Amino acid sequence: MINSDTALSGKKVWVTRPAQQSAELCRMIKERKGTPLNLPTMIIRPVPQKVFTAEDTRRLTDADIVIFISKNAVLHSRDLFPRIVAVLQEKTVLATGRATAGCLLALGLERVECIDAGGSEALLNLPALTAMEVRDKRVLIIRGQGGREELRDRLLARAAGVDYLEVYRREKPDISQADMANFWHDETPDALIITSLTGLDNLIELTPAAESKRLYGTAMVVMSERIKQHALEAGFVCITVATDNSDAGLVDALLNMNEAG
Repeated sequence: MINSDTALSGKKVWVTRPAQQSAELCRMIKERKGTPLNLPTMIIRPVPQKVFTAEDTRRLTDADIVIFISKNAVLHSRDLFPRIVAVLQEKTVLATGRATAGCLLALGLERVECIDAGGSEALLNLPALTAMEVRDKRVLIIRGQGGREELRDRLLARAAGVDYLEVYRREKPDISQADMANFWHDETPDALIITSLTGLDNLIELTPAAESKRLYGTAMVVMSERIKQHALEAGFVCITVATDNSDAGLVDALLNMNEAG
């Protein structure tokens, strides 16, 4: 990790993550004298229901293992079911990333196992999800609508029972092509931070064709190898992967990329 307090001096960093999750990341960029450009390419909204249904509550109560895919999964499930922490205390709780685990601990949970990097499928390497441990266990995955199915499929292959609770949805922001063109011209970002496949796809769709060359040539920090591969296939050429699923990991990757450049 680079310790210079001015490592990002003169650099504009486009933070594309949802607005409610960007404050700490922007603060850390400012600390290193960079200029964060806070323009989300994805919006997170709660599902329309106001509370857990009886079936949702049953799934949570019956689960042996509960997996939280993101901080959004934690916060929106808490809003839907205020008693969730009390129900989770006697269960095995797993989280994708230290930020998600920290969010659960901040709510009052006493113990959470997590991975540092690698995406949700990397959870399969945790002791609680080995084939021997998970066999005949009931696993509940709390996530947003329309997520990947690989984690579920591999748990089923290990003879676990798997259910979902989908507590939020992802939407593309309403940004016009003209506004996006103006952003590229007026702000001229030196780097992008991408934390999800949906955010990356939305960024590509929102960017006018005339700005495509600039988009694909801009240096990018991403949260996982999976996002990197998706970005390479789309045409991006300068991509650095964070070694930790956290704001600090993203900033470290940004600093290392800046030093290499």
